[in-house]
Amino acid sequence: MRMRTWYGVTAVIEIRNRSFHRAGFGNLLIPHPPAVNWLLRFGLQDDIYRKLSVLHEFGHFQVLPFIAVYTLGIGAWILMAQKTSVIGIIAILISIHATWEILAELYVRLRTGSIYSSYYKGVSVIPRIIFWSVMAAISAVGW
Repeated sequence: MRMRTWYGVTAVIEIRNRSFHRAGFGNLLIPHPPAVNWLLRFGLQDDIYRKLSVLHEFGHFQVLPFIAVYTLGIGAWILMAQKTSVIGIIAILISIHATWEILAELYVRLRTGSIYSSYYKGVSVIPRIIFWSVMAAISAVGW
């Protein structure tokens, strides 16, 4: 599936199944296990899983400029602090990724509106609580 971002770049998203996704620009597609989608979409029907997963992957591209600015800001802060360690940098990178996952899912939530909640009727809320709690904690730990 090809989708155009608000900043004019065409993103390519390939959802083969629940255990393998690829996403990128043009011919540069990054294969990855859909851990976040697996957790967030646990218990959903395949068609709804696919729809929300595509939106989530596209959400990563939609918020990419914001994450880039955020990352550059943190990078500048690290350079100014001059007190860095490899473990600290790894923690910050993981924190940035958690923030990116949160923003991508917020994109899904905003894009689908009230339909989002209806997709999850009859599905346990526990996986979503785990996602939001863990991602928020990891995002905060980076600071």
